[in-house]
Amino acid sequence: MLQSMTGFGSAEVCFKFGYFLIEIQSLNSRFCDIVVKLPSELSMFEIRLRKLIEKKLVRGRISFFLKWTKSDDFQLPRINKTLAKIYSDRLKLLKKELKLSGVLDIQTLVRFDGVMYTEDAKIQEKKVWADLEKGTNKALNGVNLMRMKEGTLLQKSIIKYINSIKRNVKKIENRQPIVLRKSREKLVKNIKETLKSANIDALGAIDKEKLLSRLPIYATNCADISEEITRIRSHIHQFLSLVNSSKITGRNLDFIVQELNREINTLGSKANDVIIAREVITIKNKLEKIKEQIQNVL
Repeated sequence: MLQSMTGFGSAEVCFKFGYFLIEIQSLNSRFCDIVVKLPSELSMFEIRLRKLIEKKLVRGRISFFLKWTKSDDFQLPRINKTLAKIYSDRLKLLKKELKLSGVLDIQTLVRFDGVMYTEDAKIQEKKVWADLEKGTNKALNGVNLMRMKEGTLLQKSIIKYINSIKRNVKKIENRQPIVLRKSREKLVKNIKETLKSANIDALGAIDKEKLLSRLPIYATNCADISEEITRIRSHIHQFLSLVNSSKITGRNLDFIVQELNREINTLGSKANDVIIAREVITIKNKLEKIKEQIQNVL
């Protein structure tokens, strides 16, 4: 079963200090290119996340996004008592020197910079990773599920094109005896014309050098394409076996398509027939469509 490289998965994970929203997007790529975007407080998990993603998705351009909605008790209020005392002592001294009236209360004091601030709660790395790994695996499973669905559609389309190519090859195979017969007839006719031009009656002998020099030209026009057809059928059989296997096959399929294209080109140049040439062009167009589709196969 083919698997696409295109997919999307998401997950929400609630934990002590709020919840994570995880989104993973995968697109086609020759390699495994991973982009991880995390809040700075969770940067220590980036390497572990990369390894987890690469193991599950293998190949593709993969983007990992994590949004952290923090709970109220994650940022705890703190009071800098030392700084508060300094402010209080300085204000009392200023009040005395300037003979000012009024009372310095707590509401005024906490408004000064640095007296009251918030501090993030300490993260328990082991516990947070357990929650983060659980959510990431859930999102990765979503990506793989979509990849499988996309792969099923690709597989159906590719098999449809390959079966169509098999019918084109069959037409070429059926056409081959006719082409060979016509080529042989043309060869015989040309040989007869060569013999006639040699003026056998007058000379009493055949100009062998002249005849032999022309035979390769005639032979080229009736070249046998049965070997190419055999190799094309073999490549198609191998291609279908890979398409229906459970292995990761994208690069192997691409190689077989290149080999098919090469054999089709050779066949077209050897056949020297308008009808076969038409079939060859049709096959090449279908191979191009298959090639475009397998670029997204894992």
